[in-house]
Amino acid sequence: MFRYSVLLMLASLCCQSVVQGGPHEFYGRSGNAIELDFGGLPAVSPGASFSGLSLDGFNGHTVLTSSDLSQGSFSTDGRLWVFPNPARDSPQLGDTDPDARGFQGRLQGSVLVDGEPLDFAVNVRPGYTGVGSGSVRQSGERINRSSNNRLFVSQQQHRLNYFGFVPRGGGQLTVDGEFGTKTDEAVSTFQAAFIANFNTSQSNTDGIVGPNTASWLNAANAPTWEELIDPDPQVPGTFTLSRMTGDFDILPSRDPGTGQRTGLTPQVERFGTNWAQNLWRNGSALAKAETGITQLMNAMSTEDGYGSSFAHATHRVGMDIDMHTLAGAQLTGDGLINRAERAVINTAIAYIDAGVNGGPTSGRITRVISSNGDILDGIVAERPGVAIYRDAGGAHFSHLHLDVGSPAQVPGLADAPGDFDFDGQVNAFDYLVWQRGSSPNPLSPSDLAAWRANYGAAGAAAGIAARVPEPTAGGLALLGIAISWLRRPKNFYNAR
Repeated sequence: MFRYSVLLMLASLCCQSVVQGGPHEFYGRSGNAIELDFGGLPAVSPGASFSGLSLDGFNGHTVLTSSDLSQGSFSTDGRLWVFPNPARDSPQLGDTDPDARGFQGRLQGSVLVDGEPLDFAVNVRPGYTGVGSGSVRQSGERINRSSNNRLFVSQQQHRLNYFGFVPRGGGQLTVDGEFGTKTDEAVSTFQAAFIANFNTSQSNTDGIVGPNTASWLNAANAPTWEELIDPDPQVPGTFTLSRMTGDFDILPSRDPGTGQRTGLTPQVERFGTNWAQNLWRNGSALAKAETGITQLMNAMSTEDGYGSSFAHATHRVGMDIDMHTLAGAQLTGDGLINRAERAVINTAIAYIDAGVNGGPTSGRITRVISSNGDILDGIVAERPGVAIYRDAGGAHFSHLHLDVGSPAQVPGLADAPGDFDFDGQVNAFDYLVWQRGSSPNPLSPSDLAAWRANYGAAGAAAGIAARVPEPTAGGLALLGIAISWLRRPKNFYNAR
C-alpha cells in the first residue's frame, strides 16, 4: 500500500509540474492570512534581496508585504501575506470548490531573488485555522489606535470578510491593516452576535479585538453572516398566506407603488447569523411536525444589520427573529387559551426546544416578546426557564419576537500535524512538500517527525488528525529511494 502511494505521488508530480522547472508551491487555507516567506526557503542565501514582485495571477485577491504591514522590509526579508478574496467563490472567478465557503484555487506569481526569477504558486484549501500558525492574533486592536499591529488588523479584517460580516452600508472590508470606521462597524456586529441577549445592538459592544473577540474569530463554531433562503418559495408575484408550503416561508417586503406583498420584492430583513438561521430552520421543522402549520418569518436583519434601524431598532445584529402569529391569536388575551393561541404556544416551544438541542452551531431562545398575555402564560407554564416580556403597547399582536443567544464556544481547531498541503490527509504528498522546503519549518526534523507520527491519518479541514502508528523504517527508506529515482540536479531558480 505504501509502495502504491509513492508511485501515485510520483505520477501526480509530473502532472503538477512540481519536479524541476515548476513553481515553488505554498499552501494555506481560505479563511487564513497565508504567509509566504521567501527568505526562509532553504535554497535562499542569507542576505538575499527581493524585488520585482509580479502578481498577475492574483487578480481580485489581496497581497500585502512586510513593508506594507510594518513587519519589516520586503526587499530584505522576502515576506508577504496572501488574503484570498471570499467573494471570488465561483468557477468563473477561478474557484475550484464552489460548495466550500470562500475561495479555493491556485494563484501564481513571481519574484526576483538576487535578480533571478522565481515562480511561485499558492494553493488555497478550504477552511480556517483556530490555533497556531494561520489563526487570528490580537493585541487589543481598535479604531484609530496608533499602536495597532497592522498584520493582526489585516488578519481580523480578512476573517470578518470570510465569515460574511460587513460594515454599515454593506460591501467587504478592505484588507489593508488600517482599523478605521468600517472595520469598527464590522467588528461591532460580530461582537454583538456572540454577546447577544435582549435587544443587543452594536452600541452594546466595545469594538476592541481583545482575547475574547479573537477567540471567537478563531472558534470552531464562530458565527457567520448569511442570507436566509426559503427552499420552496412561492412564485414571485403570487404570494399569499394560504399558499405557504414547507416548514417556513419568508414574508415579502411591500412592492413599491402598490404597497402589496406579492413576492416581487424580497424581504429586506432576511439576513442574520447562521446561529439564528439554524435555530429558525430547526424550530420550523419541529413546529411543522407538531402543529402542521408552515411558519412565516416576518423579519431578521438587513444585509448589513445596521439598516434594520429603519423599522426594527432591535434587529441590527442578526440575532432577532419576528415570527408571524395566526389571526386568532392576535389578541391581548383573556385568561382562556383558544385554539390559535395554543398553536402559537406549541410553535414557540418548538423553537425553544430546537435551541436547547441544536448543538454548537445553533442559537437559543433567551426571551419571547408578545402583546398576548395568554400566549406568554402558556409558554412559561411549559418552559419556565425562558424569559418573557409583554408588550402592552400592542406592537407585538401580529408576531412573536424571539431574542436569540449564542451557543457555547467551541475552541478553535489546529491544522492536522503533518498535513502540510492541507488536503485532509497525511500521506506521501506531504513528505514531498517537506522535502521541497514548504512545510511550516522548512526541512526541519520536527516537521519530518510530525509527518512520520501522523502518516496515514485523515483530518477534517482545520481539524486535528487522529494519531496512527508511524510508517516503518523500511517504508520511509522506500520513499526516499523512489524519490531519488526521479531527482535530477536542479537549480533553485526557474529556467527561462
